[in-house]
Amino acid sequence: MARRKDKAKRQRKPLYVFVCEGRNETEKLYFSHFNRRENPYVLKCFGSEATDIGNMVRKAMRLYGEYEMDPALGDKMFCVIDMDLNEEKYEKYKLLKTKHKNVVIVVSNPCFETWLSYYFTESPKVVNSSQKAKDELKNLVPGYSENMDIVKECDLESKHGVAINRSEKKNRRYNPDSRIIDRNPYSEVQDPVTALLAPFADKDE
Repeated sequence: MARRKDKAKRQRKPLYVFVCEGRNETEKLYFSHFNRRENPYVLKCFGSEATDIGNMVRKAMRLYGEYEMDPALGDKMFCVIDMDLNEEKYEKYKLLKTKHKNVVIVVSNPCFETWLSYYFTESPKVVNSSQKAKDELKNLVPGYSENMDIVKECDLESKHGVAINRSEKKNRRYNPDSRIIDRNPYSEVQDPVTALLAPFADKDE
């Protein structure tokens, strides 16, 4: 029986799991648009009951065990967090990133809206809070709210490459030795998005 189970595990598609902050639906709605029938991977996205990075990573590790995830099979666990320009959160991030190697902590500073802004501008403004970053996105997208399906409403599926390039270009300007908490604006969301799009890159060319 164990041999049959191991064989089935080897034959299944890689599993990509996202754990997102639970305050709103922004991240879950965003990543749901990558859930295509033709995907060579299985995509699952979960909200977290808390926004504390420690609780989010614990939930990610619990899911990692429940789904019997295995990096050798291509499985990836992503924990998408807002740094919120918060020193305490940054210190927890440094500790957890070292401690939990199977969880890829994906940071935006101040928040996920920083990443979304790259779809609409090459240079998101430096802001002093997550709320200010959200207000700036509202200036770019009139009517934006944290429960808005912005990918659908603004037809972003054709603009992923633009956002990726802009974010990467901005990140290259930072000193690689600088602290993430001091990088503003900053996002790493382009990394999992690139991974999600990679199987279709040749088809889209």
